[in-house]
Amino acid sequence: GKSAAKTGNKPGVTKGNQWIRLDRNVELLDTPGILWPKFDDETVGTNLAFIGSVNDDIVDKTLLAWEFLRKAAVDFPQLLEKRYEGANLNLSSPETPPEAEDVTQMMEAIALSRSCVKKGNEPDLDRAGALILDDFRSGRLGRITLEEP
Repeated sequence: GKSAAKTGNKPGVTKGNQWIRLDRNVELLDTPGILWPKFDDETVGTNLAFIGSVNDDIVDKTLLAWEFLRKAAVDFPQLLEKRYEGANLNLSSPETPPEAEDVTQMMEAIALSRSCVKKGNEPDLDRAGALILDDFRSGRLGRITLEEP
């Protein structure tokens, strides 16, 4: 019920070891998490970026959201349709990844349905990308797993 340690869902919050006393007999050691400097599989790095474990300042959030939509269109199209039901996502063939222009059209449809527009009623893909990633990271898209056993 009281503030014992600084926490956050961003990398780099814990800078050093922190001992937290839970009661008279139990202490908890909170240590900084570490990531490997290099991943053998690009998918691992991409999935870590999707969930926010890679600092958003070093990745293009719009491109990351584009990649997420491409994956989501195959793996969980029904959740995309449910969350963005006002947008015409055209998820007719979920077995194969959509073409690049189809993913861009999906992002534009989401941007317009969520009022992410620039001057001239142009879709703001940067804001839409941030919204899509935030929806995924906060669980508003539903229960999703990025990897299968």
